[in-house]
Amino acid sequence: MEFQNITNMGATKLNSFKILFFGDAKKKALLDGIDWQRKEYELLMTEKATHALEVVSIAKPKVILIDFDQKNFKATNFVNRLSKIANGSTIIGLSEKSYLDVNDQYEALGVRQVLNTTDDMYKLQQELSKIVDKELELLQGENLYQQQKSKFDFHNIIGQCRELHSIFNMITKITKKKWITVLILGETGTGKELIARAIHYQSSNQYRPFVEINCTTLTEHLLESELFGHERGAFTDAKTQKKGLFEIANNGTLFLDEIGEIAPVIQLKLLKAIEDKKVRRVGGTKDIHVNTRIIAATNKNLQEAIKDKVFRNDLYYRLNVATIQIPPLRDRGDDVLILARKFLKDYALDYGSQLKTFSTEAEVLLKRYDWPGNIRELKHTIERIVLLGEGTKITKENLDEAIKSETPLIMSGEKHVESIKIDIPTEGISLDAGEKLLVKAMLEKTGWNKRKTSELLNISRPRLDRKIKKYNLTQNRSKG
Repeated sequence: MEFQNITNMGATKLNSFKILFFGDAKKKALLDGIDWQRKEYELLMTEKATHALEVVSIAKPKVILIDFDQKNFKATNFVNRLSKIANGSTIIGLSEKSYLDVNDQYEALGVRQVLNTTDDMYKLQQELSKIVDKELELLQGENLYQQQKSKFDFHNIIGQCRELHSIFNMITKITKKKWITVLILGETGTGKELIARAIHYQSSNQYRPFVEINCTTLTEHLLESELFGHERGAFTDAKTQKKGLFEIANNGTLFLDEIGEIAPVIQLKLLKAIEDKKVRRVGGTKDIHVNTRIIAATNKNLQEAIKDKVFRNDLYYRLNVATIQIPPLRDRGDDVLILARKFLKDYALDYGSQLKTFSTEAEVLLKRYDWPGNIRELKHTIERIVLLGEGTKITKENLDEAIKSETPLIMSGEKHVESIKIDIPTEGISLDAGEKLLVKAMLEKTGWNKRKTSELLNISRPRLDRKIKKYNLTQNRSKG
């Protein structure tokens, strides 16, 4: 037998995790020092290149260890052939040659790392064990997701972090209660809509409508008409009768994104609709009964909005029956690697590109970067790399350049304007007084252009109007 099963510990538990060692039997001592009995690996070994390629093609090992010092071994030719069939495998080289020389030579061919076998044996075994453990951990996370997906069909919610598993458990509990309202909290780009859809499609009303609306995209008047509908002639443009989203989503789910931005008058009507399960169209006289699950989402601090008197506390408590807090990507550990690899594979298929892999340094950057735009930013960054990048290896420099190109597109709250000066008394001021000074300064900076001011403050136009009214701000015509 040209390759042998050194150990089969745990193969029935995780039979997809195989490690192939291709090389001289003398280097087997490197593997003997690893405590395989406590691990869930299946270790395969061969000394012939043709059989190594056959094993990779059939067994699809997750880690491939290559002895580069074999006699008459044509390394470049072998690695070239290997890279074409070893999709998703981590390739590790072993050599007595200079670490940097070998690393530079083979990294471009898909080799993740080259370990110098002249190092201290214990240190080398620890490093090798660490690499394999990391790949096993990532695979376990991916396997767990597949198990969860088959059981709950979580619709592209990918990850293995503890917080995400808590969310999966919460979704399972929520879906057992037919009309319970849900409030989803999280930064922009964390995947609030995916969570809302997962709740709907795991519920008993999954075959009923899932209707969504972004509450920041419409004026107060249009939002009222969209949510509750209107009768013919209710206002100038009401040429025909129109059903509202509550009616359209009847017996299904209505997803209200950016709930923190709606005006108080709409908040009151929304509260009554949820409490009474009835809506009345604009210009109508008849109440219409509706059974609708309400899922609301926001990236705002609603408790602060309640203190600022821009959000009703009774509506907050009515929505806050079940709350899901989505962690930002920067707090999700290795999830960023799992997501990045998935996006990389998906976009390679979408655009018919050659499958790429990340260098070790690029993976370090993936985990260290803050990802202010969260999953949305990561996804756009990977798409940019697939479209514009060359070669099969994504370097730290490639990733860094893509991140810098993406940042201005994602971080919409970061505006490039001249600085403004606000004079604050040495004895200090209240938070409301400070906000009043800021809003007034920005209005004056833009010449009271409310559209520009709301963009610079990263708030909606209706919210800006409410703050102007709250602080009794007026334009000084004499200055301009």
